[in-house]
Amino acid sequence: MKADMLRDRAPVKSLISRTCQALLLGGFLYSAPAVTSAQETHTLELMDIMSGLRSTWQNMEGLSARFTHTFVWVLAGETQVTRGRLWLAGQNRFRLEFEDRVMVSDGTTIWDHDRKQKQVLLMNADPSRGIANQQQLFLAYTDNVDATWVREEGKDEDRRVVIRINRGPDADPRVVEIRVDPLRMLALRADYTDGAGNIHTYEMEEVEQGAQPEEKFTFTIPEGVTVVDMRHGGGE
Repeated sequence: MKADMLRDRAPVKSLISRTCQALLLGGFLYSAPAVTSAQETHTLELMDIMSGLRSTWQNMEGLSARFTHTFVWVLAGETQVTRGRLWLAGQNRFRLEFEDRVMVSDGTTIWDHDRKQKQVLLMNADPSRGIANQQQLFLAYTDNVDATWVREEGKDEDRRVVIRINRGPDADPRVVEIRVDPLRMLALRADYTDGAGNIHTYEMEEVEQGAQPEEKFTFTIPEGVTVVDMRHGGGE
């Protein structure tokens, strides 16, 4: 039973991991950028943005946002769009809400509540897997990241700077393009192609920075649901 549950939830866990990584790319994955000669006129701005992104995320108490994930399954010629809301805080705490599902981590336990199936899956919040863990993302990618200024879009408060992040040949994805709001020093969009050739786009809106309500990172199991405990030492 546990094996079937894990297999069914695997796409969701992958989405959570991808979502959190994409939303956090703006602040945790960079070392000093290596700028090519073709971008010499943008060197100073690129360095300012990289420094600003790091400072924004390292000093941020938390974040909430609405996000959209557009997934293009190239082989099948299909496009899937998923929308939800995200809350992040330190110590591996997060909350993701979708139309029929909510996932909550208090830093120790993850509750995955499928409202349609009336099931709650309990898992250990494993920081080594990088699920919504900002520090792990920073430590994992800082040493092998190269940032390149690509172009700018829009003007004034709508101006965005597109930056290409090369995360190294062993990373998946290896290359990510982010669109940065240079006024707020936030990455609001991330685009990449995964190892299977599929195309992903994550976009954030209604972003609010600062400490998030503690109740967002707690979960009470509702009555009338099936509970499957997948934690180490958990029971049926």
